[in-house]
Amino acid sequence: MTFLKFMKKKKIYFVSILTGSFFLFSSLTTLAQNTEEIKLLLKDGKYTRAEILTNKSIEDDLNNPELLFYKGIIETNMNKNNQAIDTFRDLTERFPALPEPFNNLAVLYAQKGQYDLAKEILEQAIKTNPSYLTAHINLGDIFTKMASEAYNKALEIDKSNNIAITKLSMITQLFNYQPNTKNTAIASIEKKSTAKVVEFSKKELAENITNSIEDWKNAWENKDMESYLSSYASSFKYPNNMKKAAWENYRKNRIIPKKSINISISDINLKFSKEKITANFTQTYKSGNLNQISNKTLVFLKEDAQWLILEEISK
Repeated sequence: MTFLKFMKKKKIYFVSILTGSFFLFSSLTTLAQNTEEIKLLLKDGKYTRAEILTNKSIEDDLNNPELLFYKGIIETNMNKNNQAIDTFRDLTERFPALPEPFNNLAVLYAQKGQYDLAKEILEQAIKTNPSYLTAHINLGDIFTKMASEAYNKALEIDKSNNIAITKLSMITQLFNYQPNTKNTAIASIEKKSTAKVVEFSKKELAENITNSIEDWKNAWENKDMESYLSSYASSFKYPNNMKKAAWENYRKNRIIPKKSINISISDINLKFSKEKITANFTQTYKSGNLNQISNKTLVFLKEDAQWLILEEISK
């Protein structure tokens, strides 16, 4: 077999949930049907429908890593590789304990020929989970590809170089095989999937949200911008399509120069739906000569064990 044919045949392995290797902590039962349908759509190659359903499900559960992983898988199958890279990179940043997103991100970079970067990412996957077989296999293939490129460059300089020819021949003989692509479940992820989900009563949730609102209000009044801005979720829907930095600067300029800020909140009404809790209340804002009463809506979602603001609406 020529080396060119060998390189075409060699593959590094992209983890797909369909193989059963990516079992995360279970989705909410309300999303279970959507999850199963997404799996079937992926299996049948109906990626457009799967993408629509996945995006809709993510809107209801923004911090579900399994759904985000599906999103990356779908984008890859639809050849939206740049979007898939963004999705998997986001997963590695938000859920660094999961090795699968690192693996798939590395595969995408390898497909672009960025082997050094792919190697670093696979090493991170292995660091996250040393027993992650797929990453070890892919890392070996990356080293093989990098070595073959080096030997080929040597042959470009000297086509008769026996050392380079021998090395390439050895690579073909040693690595001309197809490793088992049937991945087994990883213990570290299985433990997360079987972990008991702590459920809170509506009374306890109401107390948590009330406390979050109070902390947010106090930070605003005290012009404690670090605490104030940390009240907002990483996926907060910034108004007027503003970017995070621009919105934060806008809020700082609106808050810090004030001599005094007094805010009172009354008539809090909570609505519970899936992963979100919506708080409607009356807000009275006083600063200098300004006295303003408005109907405020804050939509909360749980992120890193805290209830943070996903959306803020004033009327």
